Amino acid sequence: MSTSAADKLEWLFKPAAEDSGIDRKTLAGLLVELARAVEPKSAPESVSIHDPRLKELRTLLVGHEIEVLSRLQEVVEDPEQLGAAVGRVLPTAVAASDSRLGEVLAPALEKATASSIRNDPRALIDILYPVIVPAIRRSVGEKVDTTFQSLDETLRQSLTWRGLRWRIEAWRTGRTFAEVVLNHSLVYQVEHAFLIHNHTGLLISHVAAEDAASQDPQLVSSMLTAIQDFVKDSFKGEGQGVDTLRLGDLRLWCEPGQYAMLVAVIRGNPPEELRHKLRDTLTHIHEERRQILESFDGDSSGLADIEAHLTECTALRQQGLKTRKKGFPWYVFALAMLILAGLTGVGVWRYQVMQQEAQEQARIAAEEAHQRALEAERRATELKHWSDYVDQLQAQPGIVVTETAERDGKFIVSGLRDPLAADPLEILRQSKVDPARVVSRWQPYQSLEPDFVLKRLQASLQPPPSVTLAVVDGRIIATGMATPLWISRARQMSRLMPAGGPQLDYSRVQDLAEGLLGDLRKSIQAYEIRFDTNESLPAPGQESTLDHLAASINELTGLAASLRMRARIRLTGHSDDTGPGTYNLSLSIARAGAVLALLKKRGVAADLITIGGAGQLDPLDQHNSDNARTLNRRVSVAVRIEDEP
Repeated sequence: MSTSAADKLEWLFKPAAEDSGIDRKTLAGLLVELARAVEPKSAPESVSIHDPRLKELRTLLVGHEIEVLSRLQEVVEDPEQLGAAVGRVLPTAVAASDSRLGEVLAPALEKATASSIRNDPRALIDILYPVIVPAIRRSVGEKVDTTFQSLDETLRQSLTWRGLRWRIEAWRTGRTFAEVVLNHSLVYQVEHAFLIHNHTGLLISHVAAEDAASQDPQLVSSMLTAIQDFVKDSFKGEGQGVDTLRLGDLRLWCEPGQYAMLVAVIRGNPPEELRHKLRDTLTHIHEERRQILESFDGDSSGLADIEAHLTECTALRQQGLKTRKKGFPWYVFALAMLILAGLTGVGVWRYQVMQQEAQEQARIAAEEAHQRALEAERRATELKHWSDYVDQLQAQPGIVVTETAERDGKFIVSGLRDPLAADPLEILRQSKVDPARVVSRWQPYQSLEPDFVLKRLQASLQPPPSVTLAVVDGRIIATGMATPLWISRARQMSRLMPAGGPQLDYSRVQDLAEGLLGDLRKSIQAYEIRFDTNESLPAPGQESTLDHLAASINELTGLAASLRMRARIRLTGHSDDTGPGTYNLSLSIARAGAVLALLKKRGVAADLITIGGAGQLDPLDQHNSDNARTLNRRVSVAVRIEDEP
């Protein structure tokens, strides 16, 4: 689109290809005369504007101009085509313009630049950074090198006799000590100066001092160029390459320029200010012979002025100042005596200080020895208390000490402990050992010592007051009276006793069921209360039986209570086989309840008695006779002896 618009605009300003230089106005007049001659009656006024002939005539006369105006209007009305067309012809117009165009554009460009900087200062910084920063870095680096050179020479000469003499000179002349040191120590001479072309590496000019060793300048130039190219290619450096080389007491300083490089061969210790002189010389050479340096092709003729500048470089030198001979340096002698006196005073003061330090060290050593003695005594006492505590633990039954140690300032004791043994923490609190410094690790176990086995048996068997457990000749003997249930538990426990420990002997325990309680139990269970047919109350004549039964029950419960036991009575009612079974069951329960009420009236504790009914299911006599039915109508008694809860 842009190329088409530019082509159109360029075409507008060219003459038409078919235009052969004909005068269109004259041609139009001739055509009108010809038309009148062909048709005399026709007049121009009678011709309509829409006459096709006029249209053909208009096209013939001004067709090119109409086409030019049409294309120009199309380009002007389209901003994109107009911009592309102007952009194509504008560079040519600016290049062909005179100085007046610059004078016209300068104020506008200045305002645009100032406005751009105000809006975005970083743009100017980015433009100037590649130029300004290397120059600042180089200037700062040279200043730092100069400072360090001055500081190095000052420190090197400050503590010598020569430095002392130079300090006196600085005091006498009013100059700084650093200036005097540099004036005496920085002795140098520029022996050679080479000017080498940057692009070709050819030697432009070379000047050597009178007393300098002569070398082939072309060879030296080639070697320097090769070294610079080697460094740049090897280390990918963005700088100018090597700027300093040192060969013994010779130094090569390279100062790069736009078209040529100045290399100075210096013998001695030159100051950093010499670089400024070399750089100024190189700048003057570029200002005076810029065109020759830019297009140098190896022809050095006509470069005498450059050699003159290089000769000025080889004349740069500095020799050590010669001191004139003087008489005997009395001031040096006086100064030496003063220094000797001062050193003597310092020695005496130092001796006194050393004596005081020795006394102080002796006192500190005595205090440290005393502290070590106290610490050793405290340590021995602490270990004695710890040993006593361990001995107490080992003497306790049920405690087995397996390890004692001391780590990280802590006492450590570990072992086995029976749960029934003494508490090690309680023993520790009663000892003189700090509990905070003791770490105890005890594993539980069951000791087989008779005393601990006896305690565990008493806790598990819970013997009644009538039974006593005791250790006799390494065995645990049980004596007294107990219920069959407790004797059964003792029998099971004796089977579970661990091997290697004391055994349980319960053979001396008497079964209460076979003694006095057993006799009472048998006599009570022999009682039976008789009933008539279909009656829930005892038959006449059963009062004496109830009286004896109540007395026996009270005697049994009293004797059991004295032995820390309890008697349980069970009353069970019975019936004969006449009548329905459900009725007989209810009747049997009612008979047991009646006997309970009658025994309660006779002083028997009702909470010790339980009742039940068997109906006709548990007959005393299974015969189908009146005598058998009489025996079956009864209330039976059952007794159970048990330990108190």
